[in-house]
Amino acid sequence: MAGGSAPHRSARVLQWAQEHGEVGGVHASHRQLTQALRAEGYAVGYVDTGAAARAVRSVPGWWGRRTLHLFHITRLWRAVVLAPLFAVLPGRSAVVLHSGSTLRQIERLGGAGSAVLRLALHAYDEIWAVNDEIRAVLPDSLRDRVRVVTPFVPTPADPAVEAPRRDPHAVSVATNAGLAHYHAELAVEAVRLVRAAAWPDATLRVLAYGHDGEHLGRLRAAVAPLDWVTLTFDSPAEEVRAVLASSGVFLRPTDWDGDSVTVREALDAGARVVASDTAPRPLGVELSALDAAALAVALERGGRPSDGSGLAVDTLLVAAEAALATLET
Repeated sequence: MAGGSAPHRSARVLQWAQEHGEVGGVHASHRQLTQALRAEGYAVGYVDTGAAARAVRSVPGWWGRRTLHLFHITRLWRAVVLAPLFAVLPGRSAVVLHSGSTLRQIERLGGAGSAVLRLALHAYDEIWAVNDEIRAVLPDSLRDRVRVVTPFVPTPADPAVEAPRRDPHAVSVATNAGLAHYHAELAVEAVRLVRAAAWPDATLRVLAYGHDGEHLGRLRAAVAPLDWVTLTFDSPAEEVRAVLASSGVFLRPTDWDGDSVTVREALDAGARVVASDTAPRPLGVELSALDAAALAVALERGGRPSDGSGLAVDTLLVAAEAALATLET
């Protein structure tokens, strides 16, 4: 309502997530959704699934038939473990499959594991997946429960915050704990190549998050001598937004993604996005082969455009609103 507060809604939302464990896009996704739902007048609570003791402490006292339970996961085994609970909860439930590695996880389960997963997923009223590939690999008996969504929920810019100046030769990349499938080292090499060929003033900002362990330690040591590389760990959301808003290019040289919140945030911030062609990418992303030389060429000259195939236009918010409408009738 313009000029006033949002109307009170009778349905409620309970977000089930690893508040002390999930990082990066998953954490940003359910936080963005909470902000948007509260702005629409919905009460939103959290159950922290990161540990049993925290979960018990965080369980609110207002479960009921008008509650929408949203269970955010990247690992399928979590859907199996908590399936008995979600099968008996009042209200409506949706399990949100955030990871582009879901297909690989299902392939590794084998016959017996897939049968257990199939049975477990029937405990959830809806399954929200971040790409068509996930829907295609799920059993036919579950297809009518599956909705493909993008996990990025745009939030309005704060008019009081001045947008930073964009540097067309400032490149940024995100990596979870420096793990191999994020290929941060390819981003470093690509920027090194483009500095030698065309952009001597190019810089790279590495946004690392998750676990500061041996993988990230090796990456940190590798970039330490390079004065054009800055690596930060667990930067707050405000800083990440500022980095994306000031970057000329955001690089995403990953083995898989599904749909990436960070990519959507970078596009929303007005940055060019150059990503590997190993997974579906949103409309507007420039695609490149997954090697440093090809990424450098795409940085300098642009990559072939993605048409967004395999990804949804509807956000988590749209899916949540539709589910909540069934609870308010």
